[in-house]
Amino acid sequence: MGSKVKMIEEKLKEMLVSLQQGIRTSDSEAILEGLGTLDKLLEAHRGELDPQLVHYLSRRSYEKALMHLEGKDGIPKGICGK
Repeated sequence: MGSKVKMIEEKLKEMLVSLQQGIRTSDSEAILEGLGTLDKLLEAHRGELDPQLVHYLSRRSYEKALMHLEGKDGIPKGICGK
């Protein structure tokens, strides 16, 4: 994996953590910023990212996306079964 992809993944992870924090604290500005940045990063780098990560981000499964980026096992299957 190239350093560019690693940088994109780090930015995604940073935004996912920020989004979760915004949700916990009901910070609408942080939530809007996080969602917008995640959408832009996905749109700009879809072809460079792991397909499973793209799947999670496209479906707004942000907890699963963060687990994937952190290399965690046992990510629960959703209703689509992927």
